[in-house]
Amino acid sequence: MKKLFKWVGIIVGALLAILIVGAIALPLLLPLDKIKDMATAKISEAINREVKIEKVSFNLFSGIQLEKISIANRKGFSDKPLISADGIELRYAFWPIFKRQLLIKEVRLVKPEILIEKTAGGTFNCSDMTNKKAKGKGRGQGDTEAKEEKQKQSFSLVVDSFAVKDGLITYIDQGTGAQSEIKNANLSLSGFTLALIRPIDLNFSATATYQKKNIPLSLRGKIGVDLNKQAIDFPALSLEITGEKAIISAKVSQWKTAPHVDFSISSDKLSIDPFLAIFAGGEKKAKPQKGELSKKVDQATKSISRQYSVNGRISINKLSLLDFEMDKFDCAVTLANKQVTLDIKEIALYEGTLSGQAKINLATSGLAYNINNLKLKDFNVTPFTNDLVETFLTKLKDYQDLKDKVYGKLNLSLTLNGHGVEPEDILTNAVGQGSFALTDGEIKRVKTLAEVGKFIKSNALQDDIKFKDLGASFAIKNRVLSTKDLRLDSKNIKVGFSGGADLGQLVWVSGNRLTLKLSPELTQGLPKELELLRNDQGWLEATFELTGSLKLPIPKPIFDKPIEKVIGNIKLKIDAGKVEIEKKVVDEAKKQLQDFLKF
Repeated sequence: MKKLFKWVGIIVGALLAILIVGAIALPLLLPLDKIKDMATAKISEAINREVKIEKVSFNLFSGIQLEKISIANRKGFSDKPLISADGIELRYAFWPIFKRQLLIKEVRLVKPEILIEKTAGGTFNCSDMTNKKAKGKGRGQGDTEAKEEKQKQSFSLVVDSFAVKDGLITYIDQGTGAQSEIKNANLSLSGFTLALIRPIDLNFSATATYQKKNIPLSLRGKIGVDLNKQAIDFPALSLEITGEKAIISAKVSQWKTAPHVDFSISSDKLSIDPFLAIFAGGEKKAKPQKGELSKKVDQATKSISRQYSVNGRISINKLSLLDFEMDKFDCAVTLANKQVTLDIKEIALYEGTLSGQAKINLATSGLAYNINNLKLKDFNVTPFTNDLVETFLTKLKDYQDLKDKVYGKLNLSLTLNGHGVEPEDILTNAVGQGSFALTDGEIKRVKTLAEVGKFIKSNALQDDIKFKDLGASFAIKNRVLSTKDLRLDSKNIKVGFSGGADLGQLVWVSGNRLTLKLSPELTQGLPKELELLRNDQGWLEATFELTGSLKLPIPKPIFDKPIEKVIGNIKLKIDAGKVEIEKKVVDEAKKQLQDFLKF
């Protein structure tokens, strides 16, 4: 037992001796002023910024601490520092110090405040940090000086991991005025010393604010780095936000010359809205001025180089964005020479599916687009048309009256091209054509048909109309929507229409024709004078031209067929071989109709 206590005493004494020697020797081996100067110089050289360190302190157990750090912002931006922090903690390995090696197990940035700014032209305050300043010296001279500098260093420096604790990230978009914050940011990057043979571990967590709610988010995974190939590989990053999870795989190559990104994103359920907290301010902004959205888009696309290229696939179930809910989003995305191609495999929304291909030219002011073979299948037309009204027809007085008017299943095919991002510009520049079919539907009281119903004294057209089929081919150009052979087929009502509607002026284009047929069953008890409008099958048939506004149309009757019928009746009473029908007969027929139909 005495021997045991003896050996314990020897070991404890030896450890105390080492600690005492270390406490005396380490400040000599690691001069604090030299550490401060070296850290300032190395960081400044690496990021092209003025770096200030107020104080360096040393603790045998906790390590080295650089206190009150600030990194200057880029010229042309705000006077606030790009990064300021209470300090940087350097946790080192003890024994390598005696070999004049400083192995930093972890560099920890404590309570940093990071400011990210973007100009109206799309330039970031940190975008030049990787461009090392040229010193104007020859290669041989530079190599010689580098060797001499290395020989002057009294020890070598190796860093294994980097961490951020309790950070605050502020994002300011000078072009849009948007400002947002990410708080409680914690980051850990570890495994630098073995990065050549195994991936670096990444862990990030933070809290974003969106619509006055705190949104927790986290990102975890591994990062593979190949400096020779200028490649960074993210094999499977796990992104979690408010309990929802997405898996992101990406690989960035040739980042110095012609950056290329291959990626895939998959999730069973994901809401995009919380991500808006990163790029938009929390408070609701005033309605943008005309042209403001176009300027913002131009500013954003200006910073995208023609050298950038992207190839990816997005496959998400239960995707939500603003007021849109998608049961499935499956789309391939490519970017090359500022041309974006979206190959829509399937988007499930409005209880139906959407597929097709869209190309967007980012080099054109306001964006130019081309949509090919877009197909809508079995859409629930009510919420779909309501969203169209809310997007494109809000300038129409009482536009809310146009909502909840049509019910049924919609199938549509469309080819469309144009340019612009403002709703009015989209409408003005759109050129396209397509066809649609609406089945097993219902139209709530339509003022166009209601006005016709008043004219022919039919209450049937004042009510809702159920139908089996409603379809047409259509085209749009110069804000005029033209339809050909529009048909509505129900048991007692048949409607046909050919003509155009000016969506800019919200009026009917002259020359259109609306044909209306009402069954004998539906037209029982109508005034006797209207019998003139019946066809051979007993259906009441009338033709009109729609005039005036789209909301309050005025049906103008077309008398061609009834006039022919009146003329025919007159012919029966006249000896056809002796009397010719002159113009006065036609005028008399018109007069009779106008007397019958008090319009």
